Parts: sequence; C-alpha cells; structure tokens
Amino acid sequence: MEDGKLFEILNSYNRFWATGRIDTGIPRDLLVRCIRQLNKKEAVLLKGVRRSGKSTLMAQMIGALFENGKKPAQVLRINLEEPLFAAEYSIELLEQIYRLYREKIYPSGRCYLFLDEIQNIPEWERWVRGRGETENLKIVITGSSSRLLSREVGAKLTGRHVSFELFPLSFAEFLRFKGQQVGSIESYFEQKPVIRSLYAEYRKYGGFPEVVLRDETEDKELLLKQYFEDILHRDVVSRIEIRDTLTLQNLAVFLMSNIGRLTSVSNLKKNFGVSQDKVENYASALLESYLLYRLPKLEPSMKKSMRARFKPYAIDTGLRNRVAFSFSEDSGWLAENIVLNHLRSRHEEIYYESNGGEVDFVIKEGMKITRSIQVWHADAAETAIPEREFAAFKIKDRAAAKRECFLITNDVARTVRAGGTQIQCVPLVLFLLDLL
Repeated sequence: MEDGKLFEILNSYNRFWATGRIDTGIPRDLLVRCIRQLNKKEAVLLKGVRRSGKSTLMAQMIGALFENGKKPAQVLRINLEEPLFAAEYSIELLEQIYRLYREKIYPSGRCYLFLDEIQNIPEWERWVRGRGETENLKIVITGSSSRLLSREVGAKLTGRHVSFELFPLSFAEFLRFKGQQVGSIESYFEQKPVIRSLYAEYRKYGGFPEVVLRDETEDKELLLKQYFEDILHRDVVSRIEIRDTLTLQNLAVFLMSNIGRLTSVSNLKKNFGVSQDKVENYASALLESYLLYRLPKLEPSMKKSMRARFKPYAIDTGLRNRVAFSFSEDSGWLAENIVLNHLRSRHEEIYYESNGGEVDFVIKEGMKITRSIQVWHADAAETAIPEREFAAFKIKDRAAAKRECFLITNDVARTVRAGGTQIQCVPLVLFLLDLL
C-alpha cells in the first residue's frame, strides 16, 4: 500500500493524536488486570468472541495510559479488519505500519501498539516476537479465534506473552451497564424485584455490550442475528474455506438448541448424515470461533475425556435464543449455560461428572476437584427441592467428601446435609454476583 494512503488510515484510527482524548465507555472487570501488564515486556493477547468488547477494552487500556501521563503520540491503534487492508494481509503490512508510525509520529522512545483482530495476518507471531525483542515497545493484540492462543501460537511466542479471555458481559457488568450497583447481600434485597427483572432480560438477550445498550427489542434481535451471521461467515467459513455452509449453520443451530444435553461426534454424524471428519472439522471450527463451548466429562485420563460424550454450551444466551429451535423458554437450560459462562471466566478446568449420579459442573484446581455445582432452576415459588438434585452430590470417596458443594437455585437459600454431604443452596442471582 502507498505510504500516503496508509498514513491517512492510521490517522483515522488514532484521532487522539490530535485531540488527546479517547472514548472509553463503561469499564470492564478485566480492565484492572490488563492495566497491570502495560509496564511489563510481554505482549498482551486478548481473545474472545466477536463483538464481546475487545476493541473497547483496548480503548480503556489506552485511556489508562493517558491518565498515567503517557503522551497520545506514544500510542498506535489499528484495526486489521480494515477493508482497505483486504489485499494486503502480510507481516510486510505490519512492518509498514510500524515504520510509518515511527517516521511520522513518534521516532524514538517507548511506544504502545494496539493491534485489533490480528488473526487476519499470516505469521503475525513472527513479527510480534521479532519486534518485541528488538524494539522499545509494548504490544497488545486482540483476536476472535481461539487459534490466536493455541499451543502452536504459544510455542512461536515462546513465553513472551500473557493472555486474557474476554466474555460478553457478566451479570454484574450487565447491571453496571444498566446503572445498577449491588455490592452486598443487603443492597441486593433492597433492590431484589428490580435485579430479578433485569436477570430475566439478561437471560433472554444475553450480554453483548451493544445489545445491552439498545432499548428497542427489534434492535436487540437484529443485532444478535447479525452477530450470528458474522461469526459464521467471517470467523468460520472465510477462515477455513467451508463450502457446505448449510450443514455448518444447521450444526451450529442444533448445538445452540441443545445446550447442556449430552451428545457426541457419532451422534451428530447420524443426525446430519455426513462423514465423521466433516462433523469433527465443523464442530472444531465453531468452537474456535467462540460461538460454542465443549464441556468435557471428568475422566481419569485426557484420552478418555476426549472420547466421552460432551455437553455443548453457547457463548451467550441472547445469541442462543435468537437462533435456537425451541418451543419453550428453556429457563433451566439457560440458567445452566449462564452458570457455566460465569465459571469459565474464573476457572480453567471445568467438567461434568457422571458416576452414578450426574453433576452439572465440577471444578478442577491442580490435581484436586474442589467444587461440585448442580443447577436446579424451578419456578421461584417452588421451595421443595427434589431428592434427585441432592443425589448428584452423593459421596463416592474421601476426596469427594472434601469438595465444596453448591446447589444453584432460583430463589432458595439454605444449607442442608444429604448423605453425609453439606450442600449450600444459593440463589442464582447471588451466585452470579459472588454474594455467597
């Protein structure tokens, strides 16, 4: 690309060079952890589903730099999905961007590069590693593919990065976007009718920031439909050149419609009448786009866990509700999905357990299972918990007896003992707000 044209593009993305200001929006919970990394050498990689707020989080990091005395000229931000770059995707483009910035804006001294949607650049890791080692700069990267932080990428960067995953809004963040603050159990009970009403909205329309900020139902629905199509076509079809887009879309809708239900590659193969390789490739592509998450079974070996049936869950309940084939509200399955997404933002290893009874979620920390979590979401007026919900916590060995056990309910709060196990019954909203 001609230098003059490229410099025009850089100016359009970095208007703060002239104004000294940047719009940062409503702060995300992950921001504090990201800011801590800005004075360190390693590249910061932000991954997550498209439209989850990664670009806004970048802007908030830039705003923090300005607040801490950094000059606007020390910062370069660029979105690598810029349409004018479509024919230019290469590490040569990255080098040209950096060279122009150094020549025309900030010739020397420490600078901060914010590269949005970098997965479009082949071998970007090589450029980031090389410049990170030889230049006085900090690099922050975003991407909408889990391949961005695959083991292969990690090996290429050889420990020279830290990574964070940004989800759509948590329920606490959702309340903040709605102008509500709940910092204690007392404040929750003071606002309980309002908070529970907002939870119903969160369950129905999810936590994509722009969707949350829209007031009109039609606007929310249109955005969610567009997000689904963008994820399929921009993060799946175009990236791995899928030709059978109808089967891909049907598979995505089927898995979104059946969140929390056990399935397997062989079952999907029978349902869709396609080869096992195609099912595996398409399912893998959907997972890499962050549209869906695969919850594995707890097994003594990784090999057994990968062969066992799995449970699919959606990245966002609003997105799921927009495209799912369903004749009911599915409030129980949606509650289960919301709990899992809450857990995923806090824990790396989560499984379901099936050993006699079935436990919705177990948390593994190091070599130990530390928590068992069951979700029971009956009508709020229902307070008699079915015995089958307690049976899931039945002690199988001494190690299991040491776990914390939680039964997530609609609105029942009490502690019970069942079969020698102490179980904390916690209302879902309190669990999501970490008010245990």
